Amino acid sequence: MDDEPWDDDLEPRTPLDRRESWLVAQDLDDLQAFEQVFAGDGTRGVSLWCHDCEEEHYYPWDLLRGSLETLLETGDVPVHEPAFAPDPDEYVPWEYARGYVDALRDVGAEQRLDVGTCARCGYALDGELRLASFCPRCGSPLLRERLVEALTQAGLGPELRSEVLRRAGLPG
Repeated sequence: MDDEPWDDDLEPRTPLDRRESWLVAQDLDDLQAFEQVFAGDGTRGVSLWCHDCEEEHYYPWDLLRGSLETLLETGDVPVHEPAFAPDPDEYVPWEYARGYVDALRDVGAEQRLDVGTCARCGYALDGELRLASFCPRCGSPLLRERLVEALTQAGLGPELRSEVLRRAGLPG
């Protein structure tokens, strides 16, 4: 006889079928793209509307990734505690993130170049901050630095880079 009590409400899960597995794998790919685009600006994760309880749920990147990976491997989602008093401004809605990332892909801009230092204040950008849109210290846009890096990778020398920046209305 088994020593563990059986809970009638818990039925053993069957593994996901091929279509379900593909959908979960797609969600994992989407989540990775969302994190790459939004985490550098301080976004902690995504929010999802729950039709069962009619509430918004907030998931940090790692928690949702782990849940999706477990679902893919076992067919079951692990139980976790909801975020305690999450700040909705720190999470991006899933559907908004999907549309934003799709739009970036449509124009060929889904991969932002790393930026190491803010040109305005000299702040060193480490980790996810290297993908930020604005300097976390002074708030300066980091587009110029990305453009300089792209022009450098394209083989333009310093003089030509400066001319292109000036023509675009940016400091050379």
